[in-house]
Amino acid sequence: MRFVYAIIAFVAGLALLGLGIHQLTAETEETHVVETEGSEDAPFTVITNDVVDAEAGRDEFTIEAEGEYLIAVGRTQDIEAWLDDAAHNRITGFESSEDAAEPSRITAEFIDGETDVPDPTDSDLWVSVESAEGEMPYRWDTPDEEGEWALLLYREGGEAAPASITATETVTYSHTGGVALLISGSLIILLALGLFYWAVGAPRRRKKAAAAAAASSAPATEAAHTPEPRPSESFTPAEDDETQEFVPASTTPLTDNTSEVPGQTDSAPSDEDQDFDDEDDDEDTDPMDTPDHSAPAAQENSEKLSGWAQDLRDRLGGGRSPFAIVLAVLVALASGLGLAGPAHADEDEDDPEADSEQTDDDTDDSAEDADEENDVQQDDPADVDVEDLEDEDGEHGDTGVEGEVPSEGYSVLLSSQLDSIMEDIAQTVERGDEERDTELLEDRVAGDALEYRELAYRNNDLAETSMPAPIGTEVLSAAVTGDAEFPRQAVVIVEHPDTEVPQVLVLEQASARENYKLIHTAMMAPGTEFPALSPEQGGVSTASPGDAEDSGTPAAALQGVSQWFVDEDHDFGDQVAESVYIDALHEYHDDLTEAADDTEIEFDNPEVDLENASALELPDGTVVVAGSFDMTMDMSPLGDGDTIFLEHDLVVEIVGTDWTTFPTRITSREFVVLHIPPEDSEDEVVLVGVDNLISDASINTPEWFDDY
Repeated sequence: MRFVYAIIAFVAGLALLGLGIHQLTAETEETHVVETEGSEDAPFTVITNDVVDAEAGRDEFTIEAEGEYLIAVGRTQDIEAWLDDAAHNRITGFESSEDAAEPSRITAEFIDGETDVPDPTDSDLWVSVESAEGEMPYRWDTPDEEGEWALLLYREGGEAAPASITATETVTYSHTGGVALLISGSLIILLALGLFYWAVGAPRRRKKAAAAAAASSAPATEAAHTPEPRPSESFTPAEDDETQEFVPASTTPLTDNTSEVPGQTDSAPSDEDQDFDDEDDDEDTDPMDTPDHSAPAAQENSEKLSGWAQDLRDRLGGGRSPFAIVLAVLVALASGLGLAGPAHADEDEDDPEADSEQTDDDTDDSAEDADEENDVQQDDPADVDVEDLEDEDGEHGDTGVEGEVPSEGYSVLLSSQLDSIMEDIAQTVERGDEERDTELLEDRVAGDALEYRELAYRNNDLAETSMPAPIGTEVLSAAVTGDAEFPRQAVVIVEHPDTEVPQVLVLEQASARENYKLIHTAMMAPGTEFPALSPEQGGVSTASPGDAEDSGTPAAALQGVSQWFVDEDHDFGDQVAESVYIDALHEYHDDLTEAADDTEIEFDNPEVDLENASALELPDGTVVVAGSFDMTMDMSPLGDGDTIFLEHDLVVEIVGTDWTTFPTRITSREFVVLHIPPEDSEDEVVLVGVDNLISDASINTPEWFDDY
């Protein structure tokens, strides 16, 4: 039977090993389709990045739809700003099921509101807009690591947008059960080898037992007449006799037994026999051979058993044999390691502290990635020095863009968005210039920039004056506001291949459902510089021009520069950096005054148009302000009959004559862009951009005078 037990244990161990290998090599993942719940019919659907978890394998989902629809990619704050009070579904997140047998769900929230809203396709808020049809797998890939991004789904014509997405959830099963089976099978095989070795040594143990019984037969006969007490009965002190001596029950040593046993000699054992006996002594040290004082009770209990059960109990030593102990340990180990079935999900799934530590680690990594991304953005092609922009022949090298301003955060526009906006503005202005029609400009031009082109078109019609320069699209530098609120603004330095100097443009987006418009335009003043800024770097914010009467405000700087334009001795000139343009203007005024012997020339105090002025604060604390003012020149004859000759073709066309003997007024519109240092800085105000057009001319004729 000993060999039978060894074989049974060995086969059981092999079976457990096989089951463990099978579990480790079997499929440990299951996928479930996760549906969207909570959506209703609405013209728009917003999908936020809350449904995406790349670490959990949810960076791809399927848009469930029929027919054609559009997908716009934009920042979450921009999509929410554009939607405003429009009805839409917002797919907000992924809720994992607590029951592994039940699928998780994608949650959606229906927000009731207006259904009659404009088409968002051409909005500047989107990084991209793509057309799709039917069921479409979509892999989440944000255009930029900064900020939160979302998708806007909609259909043309205001029809209900797709409002359901599905994702596959992968459930990973633990390998713990397979590992436990391998360990258990290995232990049982070791146990089987031990049982086999025990069974092989059984004949030698029986031979030794027979020899020991024969050797002890004579003493056993003598002991029958004088029974030896048990160790517990060897000495019983009397309670009243303190002098009682201890006498051993038997003083006859076993070695003095000279009784002969049939078949046994008195010769000393050989070395081989001695080794064999020592080995058998070691093997006989077994709990089953150890005297047990509870044997009567065990025997009484065993009488209730019969057959194979009694035999198994005897073999197992009443539950105290090594075989029984090992089996009990294996059963406990199997239960603890989960042999009952596979464990769902990861081991850390039920450990909130582990999740917290993982979240903290991810946050630290996202923060380091964001810092690295910002470092990369400082190396944007727009952040170059003047020497880097020179071509091989050195032409157009002096762009006036140099230096770098440290990045702080991020702007509301990516470079790709700004490039698209500039392309659209340039094309719109080009169409308007071709037709000389300001109505074609209104979608992309407003404020001073629109007034500038209105004057340019009129002047060209009257006297065939030169048309304004086309709008460039090559961005050399751009400062874009980072505030999510509206209006949003940007100062952009661009270059056009047909112009020799760059242009300084100011763009503004008045509201979420309006696009950026060109509101200020000027040619870059010769000899000036502007810091190189990437469109995506932050730290730029809108600033209020303030009041012209308050010292240190952008409006006061505009007012001071306008006064210095007409008066070279004005005190504000000490705060303005040397300007080639203003020096040439002062020189022109001096030459004009000296040449007009019979005419008195005076300049009125300019009037600054603060209503259309714009100001932006850069990351270094400096302010860029753009605005316009009217510069008026009054010419009066010194005496009766003195003649004023008007040699400017446009002025002649406006007043209807090339000479007059009456006071004449000519007004030009000056468009300027200033770079103002911080209040506590000793730097000077720089005239960055300037342009001008004659806006009006008139002759102050008396009432009795007939027209020319």
